[in-house]
Amino acid sequence: MIGPRALSTLAVVATVAVAQQFTDQVPVVDLGGGGPFVESGEVGSEVHLSYADVEVTDVRPAQYLAPPISTDLARVAGGVWMVVSVRLSATTQPVRIQNAWLVDPHGREYMASTRSSCALNPRVATGVVTYAVFCFDVPTDRLEGLRFRIARGDHTVGRTDDDDLADVDLAVSARDAQTWADTTKAYLAVDYSLEPLELQEITLTETGS
Repeated sequence: MIGPRALSTLAVVATVAVAQQFTDQVPVVDLGGGGPFVESGEVGSEVHLSYADVEVTDVRPAQYLAPPISTDLARVAGGVWMVVSVRLSATTQPVRIQNAWLVDPHGREYMASTRSSCALNPRVATGVVTYAVFCFDVPTDRLEGLRFRIARGDHTVGRTDDDDLADVDLAVSARDAQTWADTTKAYLAVDYSLEPLELQEITLTETGS
């Protein structure tokens, strides 16, 4: 004969078993923050984000970038300067772009250079095109397959989570990478403007080097 205590124990075991079975069948919902919402694109095509439209219009390599102050020395790349020209337009309200960076096929990231005198965190007006040029110092053996990413949240502290992020394939082929690694070109560094920006190629004697 089973006593009251034994019956109580069996009831507890049965309840745990039913609860375990229910838990195994119901998917787990993660209520924490997720990753960014990535919108992909290509050079020359517009990427539509919830807060801005983004288009990479040009990408080219350089060995030197000459700063706006002509008496300063040109900045030579440790590897290769990747110079990325971008059109930006805020969709609903002005927005400041906190981060632009490159990522290679192995997931290694290269942030916009603070010593390049190019754009870092441009402020973008609503419905008015802002032109920006971002510059990255990338090792010569990591050029192939690079992608450009841009977001309003600070990528370095995880503030792109649960927000839109543009990811643009720069279409750097193996042949491009081999040629670009040996570039000796120099350009005047530019930041951002409401007027179209044209990269100006200069000779090394004009860079102050």
